[in-house]
Amino acid sequence: MKKKLVLVLTIVILSTLLLSGCGKTETVTAQPEKIINVETQKIEKQNFTLKTTLTGKIEPIQEASISPKVPGKIEKVNVEIGDYVKQGDVLFKLEQEDSQLHVDQAQASYELTLANLKRTQEQTNNAKENYNRMKALYEQKVISTQQFETAELNASDTNLDIMKAQVKQSEISLQTANKAFSDAIVTSPISGFITFVNVNKGEFSSNAAPAVTIANINPVQIKTSVSEYLINKFHKGDSVDVLIKSARSTPFKGKISALSPAPAKNTMTYPMKVTIDNTDSIVKPGMFAEISIISDKRENVLSVPSQAVVIKDGNSTVFVIKNNKAQMKYVTIGLDNGEMIEIKKGLQAGEIIVIKGQNYLENGNDIKVVK
Repeated sequence: MKKKLVLVLTIVILSTLLLSGCGKTETVTAQPEKIINVETQKIEKQNFTLKTTLTGKIEPIQEASISPKVPGKIEKVNVEIGDYVKQGDVLFKLEQEDSQLHVDQAQASYELTLANLKRTQEQTNNAKENYNRMKALYEQKVISTQQFETAELNASDTNLDIMKAQVKQSEISLQTANKAFSDAIVTSPISGFITFVNVNKGEFSSNAAPAVTIANINPVQIKTSVSEYLINKFHKGDSVDVLIKSARSTPFKGKISALSPAPAKNTMTYPMKVTIDNTDSIVKPGMFAEISIISDKRENVLSVPSQAVVIKDGNSTVFVIKNNKAQMKYVTIGLDNGEMIEIKKGLQAGEIIVIKGQNYLENGNDIKVVK
């Protein structure tokens, strides 16, 4: 019995010692603070611009749809789509046989009325001479009043005026016939490229639908509009950059050629036109264009890359580097053009700021500049 009691006490003492050993506190060694890699940039004062992008489609500066002035059968077509024509070039011709007959008829009628006018003039001159003789006889009471009045009526210019009117009418008819004859030859009213042809030799053409369309694409224009907030930022004649990606990767130089002082009907935007020189014809109507316009600018101001500004607790902050540590500074920002932000307050020229890695920083973090 005593042996069992001694064994139990021995087990209890050993268990107690074992538990006491497990409860000892171990000493923890402090780990060094993690160093964050960042990229930096020195800030300086510079000129700052804010650009606004407007969009539109390229349109020809001039466009003309040509139809024959008189209907007729097509005798010849001189152009195809893509051809370049100058003002006055013949596009197509109508048959002129019937028109020539009308000209000949009108010419004959005109010559006949001229002959009749000449004869009436001679008759009127003779009647006036006879009137003067009859007047002397009437005053001497040699002839009757009826004979005198008949001579006076015959000397009237009425018949002569009628013939002059007929000559004028015949002249107009001749001019009309000549015009119809010349209208059978259809010429280009502008210089440009043929963009549409809807006539063929032997077909009958009317003036109900366009036969040929011509577009002048040097220069080209873009019609767009601007808001009331921008209308006073630029003026007619200002230069702008126009990016047409389907033509080339670099912007074209354009000019504001028209700017309305009043908004378009039922809108609050102001119509504007921008023209671009297109001597090499690489810009085509229908292409999409982006117009970049300087809407605001600042000179000699501090600005930082947009990504350098971090919002913390609703405040704009920038991290500057001092003694290899990140120092958070609150800043007051101004214009933001998407790439750079104007800094009105909070930074000084020459300070080194973090432009990459700032989103992982807190005030006082150790940093390592990797670029």
